[in-house]
Amino acid sequence: GSVQCVIVKDLSRLGRTYIEVGELLFDTFPACNVRFISVNDDYDSFADDAGRKKLLILFKNLVNHLYSKDLGKKIRSAHAVKMRRGELLGALPPYGYLFTDERGGKRLKIEPESAATVKRIFDLRLQGYSMFAIANYLNQNDIPAPRNHYYNLDVLKHEKYAKKCLWQNGYLGQLLKNEVYIGHQIQGKYERDGKTTHEKPRSEWIVHENAHPAIVDRAAFDAVQILTAEAGEKYKKLGNHLGENILVGKIFCTRCGKAARRQHSHKNKREVTFSYYCRDCHSELRYTLGLDAIPKVSFDKIAAVISATIQKQIDVCLEPNSFTEKSPDSANRRRGLMLEVNRLRLESDKAAELLSAAYTHHLGGLLDSREFALAREKFERDRQTAEIGITRAEKALADYDAAEVRQTERVASFRKFEGFSALDRGIIDALIQRIEITPMSDIIGVTLNFEESGVRVNA
Repeated sequence: GSVQCVIVKDLSRLGRTYIEVGELLFDTFPACNVRFISVNDDYDSFADDAGRKKLLILFKNLVNHLYSKDLGKKIRSAHAVKMRRGELLGALPPYGYLFTDERGGKRLKIEPESAATVKRIFDLRLQGYSMFAIANYLNQNDIPAPRNHYYNLDVLKHEKYAKKCLWQNGYLGQLLKNEVYIGHQIQGKYERDGKTTHEKPRSEWIVHENAHPAIVDRAAFDAVQILTAEAGEKYKKLGNHLGENILVGKIFCTRCGKAARRQHSHKNKREVTFSYYCRDCHSELRYTLGLDAIPKVSFDKIAAVISATIQKQIDVCLEPNSFTEKSPDSANRRRGLMLEVNRLRLESDKAAELLSAAYTHHLGGLLDSREFALAREKFERDRQTAEIGITRAEKALADYDAAEVRQTERVASFRKFEGFSALDRGIIDALIQRIEITPMSDIIGVTLNFEESGVRVNA
């Protein structure tokens, strides 16, 4: 209802995917009563000749689709040729380097300040520092994160990059594995299949060794890879005993909206405990407040809040009048809406009949032009008022029926888990829409399913 008309220069501006554009033009837009105009194609979906032009429009969409696929192949082919020649295609150089135009294309040269930071990161890792400890060291020493550094160098120009960024564990892990720092130039690692991207086998990568000056020597780089591999194997072995993360995809940070992460710790050699935190907010708060650590929210506390919330809803749904059957008030409300729709339809039909009668009288000379104009204005206004009322009443009736369906589903779903003793993934998926935690706060928000905006409970 927010958009009445879509105007494009030509059909290719709407899209080049044959099926999707066809669905938009002939299914979605008509269903939403949206007018579509393509200027260069002389097409207007509300025009009288729109139906006759449908076949032509379908054919043009197919041509645009084939042209787009052919163009994509040519672009990928041209990129592959450039990569084999050793030219770089990225818009931003790897941290530690800058782009330079040499030998007929983009190449890398060392940027002294960030290169010194890269060396320091490798040295700290060789000394046994964890990713967390390295990130903490860089943040506490006010070393600009890559985006801030390139903004300071005027490589990145948008003002959003001026905002203070913090070093993160994940980025450091990727940096320490990047062979660019031993002088290797690697491109063509990833392949896009539709909307998904996956890594290709190493044999299909385009690799140029000693393509630019190295920042880290090969011995130090290999030693770091051994440390990383050992840590990965240790984590894999531990991960086999950690169990399923039943809150994944459901738990988020209230402060920034990003997904919260699970962290494990050992009380003793056998017992493992879990807690959740927001990586970005914890790094920012730790840096801003000058704290060594920020408290995390334990899984046991979150589980207790979720269990109590679910049990309360189960108790409500087990009550005899839990809306599994429509109450007299519910039935009367629905009956009233149906009667309202029928009454308004009669009014609309009556106004249309009176308008038709007035036109007949006008043709027969019983009403002059002025009288017919007044009658037409009144009856048309009455009909439009009735139609608007019908639309509103039907929407209210549809919303009411949808609410009844949601309520029935809600009661059945909560009753299904009567007597549950522990949370599992099945319960979380069936009953919980969203869980929110707030850094440095005991507030835990739980939003339940089966409501338009959910039922939120803070504990």
